[in-house]
Amino acid sequence: MDEVWIYAIIFLLAGVIVFLLGLSFGLVRRPYRNVLMHRFWGKAALDQNLIISYGALTDSRQTQPDPPSYRYVKRYHDGRALQLVGPGPNITGGGEIRAASYIINLLRPYRRRPVTVVDDTTAFANLNRTIICLGGPLSNQITDLMLREPNNRFVEFGQEGNTTFIRDKKSDKKFENIQGSVKKDYGAILKIPNLRFPGYFFFACAGLGEWGTSGSAWYLARQWRNLQSEFRGPFAVIVEVEIGSDESARRVFPEVKRSAVSNRSA
Repeated sequence: MDEVWIYAIIFLLAGVIVFLLGLSFGLVRRPYRNVLMHRFWGKAALDQNLIISYGALTDSRQTQPDPPSYRYVKRYHDGRALQLVGPGPNITGGGEIRAASYIINLLRPYRRRPVTVVDDTTAFANLNRTIICLGGPLSNQITDLMLREPNNRFVEFGQEGNTTFIRDKKSDKKFENIQGSVKKDYGAILKIPNLRFPGYFFFACAGLGEWGTSGSAWYLARQWRNLQSEFRGPFAVIVEVEIGSDESARRVFPEVKRSAVSNRSA
């Protein structure tokens, strides 16, 4: 009978030790994760001063002298099609909505505060924070501002005739939409310090088309820790995305260093 009690006490103590080790590991792991977040996303990583900004567009028909009452059509799976007024002057594309969902889902496990999502005009009024921009310079004025910043020594967007491209400033290498038998889009992921307000950053997920934007956001959400380990500061990478699949996004420039390759994701 004494042996039974001895074994019971041993098992009980072992359980308490395992519980305390698990608890202490969790307490240690959380601060480490927070440090990683601050290193990559800046001092606003976990507070209200990190926001997502999407590009808001104006329906050109509303600028006409006599705009139509019903500007949009909603098509249903059973063949019905209904005309409706639709959204007001500021609208956004489905690609930026997808992109926002990837970034929100990335940040959510680390934060107690919800992530604020605003249009680019609203974001432009207060630059004293970290801003994650979704959309290229033609749709998002914060992205346009980023690309014109003196510390953007990485990439620029351009157009020659009907061809748009992303150009690496160092190598002069250009990435253009591929319109062959397999259509592809390109997107840039850019991170630079916010020069006006130290400690904050500008990020951009900017595509030549909507799939370049959403595919680059998907890639950033999956690979931010690897990007942090590889670059440890400002950077830009280019991803190639097959039209219709954000999860097809793969990095094509610069070449992934072998030491930076890992299965680690957010």
